[in-house]
Amino acid sequence: MEDIRDAQKLDHVPRPCDHFDLIGGTSTGGIIALMLGRLGMTVDECIRAYRKVARRAFTPKRTYTLPASPSGCFSATALEKAIRLITREFCTHELCVNRRRQGKETTDTCPHSDLVFRDKTCTKTVVLAITKSNVDARPTLFQTYDRSTPFEGCTIWEVARATSAATTFFAPISVGRDEVEFIDAGFGYNNPCEELIREAQRVFPGHKELCILSIGAGIGSVVDIGDTRMAIIDALKLIATSSRKVSERLSDRYGDSGQYFRFDVDRGLGDIRLSDWQLSKEISAHTTNYLNENVRIVKRFVDALKGSAQPAGTLRSTSTTAGMLT
Repeated sequence: MEDIRDAQKLDHVPRPCDHFDLIGGTSTGGIIALMLGRLGMTVDECIRAYRKVARRAFTPKRTYTLPASPSGCFSATALEKAIRLITREFCTHELCVNRRRQGKETTDTCPHSDLVFRDKTCTKTVVLAITKSNVDARPTLFQTYDRSTPFEGCTIWEVARATSAATTFFAPISVGRDEVEFIDAGFGYNNPCEELIREAQRVFPGHKELCILSIGAGIGSVVDIGDTRMAIIDALKLIATSSRKVSERLSDRYGDSGQYFRFDVDRGLGDIRLSDWQLSKEISAHTTNYLNENVRIVKRFVDALKGSAQPAGTLRSTSTTAGMLT
């Protein structure tokens, strides 16, 4: 976004929600999508907010057994409280927005910690989860622009819990009118880009071209299968949660058309787990190195985004800009 600021000669770093027509993700990427899309944060605000959430949520329970319990080794209640706190800090209710414009914080005064997820005024935001009763089914897409009844009234923190209920990390959550039980979409949809592209094409049927930014969580090591039963199980889990095949399919589909860009740190993040928030310094260092080594690709994306950009509140008749977070 800083490169976009420089390219467009702005006096501030723009928010992703000002430049993307649709922002989506799953698991921790889903939480980040909520922050950037539904709550309209800047990238800097999102990084700081995510660290707050991770610090509170990824603290192991005092006692848990090995292998990890299906109820999760981290407190779902702690995650809920952390999301509620961030919601109050960046609440989009008019009263709270006006208060922050006056230079006053809303963390301690905002009464909207149960702010609903749906909002017609925000950038279209999509968060993925899968039903616990059938993990082989297509993922459920929670959409800020949805008008159907089953998930009407779902709160931001409920959607955040649904998308981040990773097996062995957090307990599943039941949401909506029918109290459907959800877990995160990591198994099979750890890279949700194909689903989100399909959704963007459905929502914007008149747009012939896309400008897609897909951001990964870091490329892990190759998957090999050992000789023990546990090694085989671990390999199958890695295959099920791998985002590499989706990335390869999309690269083949879009080729050098300039519609698809995938940024995924290729060195240093392979052994960092979902809960390793305390390694943020290392993550930042490896990410900075990756971006410095891929300056030309970043510039190509900025140029492509400039080509599809329009004044806030409007859309090109031929293109859609989508951000995918995995």
